[in-house]
Amino acid sequence: MELPEGFIPQLIALDLDDTLIEHDGPVHERVVDAIARVQDMGIMVVAATGRSLSTTTPVCRAAGMFDWAVCSNGALLAHVEPEEVVETITFDPADLLLEIERIVPSASFAVEGASGMFRTTRAFTHSALTAGIREVPFDHLLAEPAIRLVVRSEDHLDEGLGFLAEQLDLHSVVFGTGDVAWLDIGPRGVSKATMLARLCERLGFDPTLTMAVGDSMNDIEMLKWAGVGVLMGHAAESMKQHADVIAGPVPGLAVAEVLDAIGR
Repeated sequence: MELPEGFIPQLIALDLDDTLIEHDGPVHERVVDAIARVQDMGIMVVAATGRSLSTTTPVCRAAGMFDWAVCSNGALLAHVEPEEVVETITFDPADLLLEIERIVPSASFAVEGASGMFRTTRAFTHSALTAGIREVPFDHLLAEPAIRLVVRSEDHLDEGLGFLAEQLDLHSVVFGTGDVAWLDIGPRGVSKATMLARLCERLGFDPTLTMAVGDSMNDIEMLKWAGVGVLMGHAAESMKQHADVIAGPVPGLAVAEVLDAIGR
């Protein structure tokens, strides 16, 4: 793994799950030390994650990243310390909710509001998504602007919910299966990359002097946008076309190796 010779970024954006940390795991001391070293060089290190604010800031603090965090796949920008929502990009979820509920009536729905908290039609446990979920009637999800809409279905494990992305004029969509089939829908055209670009404009940083490290499909736009896009070694083969550098496969350790290569 080699970075471009002499490349010193102004800003480094790190995905969290399966990049900075193993899923729901701790932040290892090796990566904390590596983050501190590049910060001492004057480089800003920020989180760029699909997580909500409530589960992003504890990881940032543990890693020693106290400046900025891009959350909810780019729909929310926050300052970590002190914790403050600085910017959100919202949409009206009502029409989408009604249409998806018509097509998949057995699904459960959750809407993330501008504060980063969720309301849902059926309580579920997803520790990386948010630290607080409030169960409400379906009609209550229609009333307020959203930064994210999550659709979950236990009845579509085989085929998944990707067909909805084809049937409906959805916004920015990530989907997959695990214990349930799920869709993660954000504002149209919004990704981690779009909010990182806005952050660079806010700070007066040159976007070409940025580095991003990620591993999954919601990192594709970020990897393509960054001056240097670094893909985790365990990522799917199809992801490699979007990256400039392929890192090691171990979350945390691979990030530390990438950071330690800067300026060396």
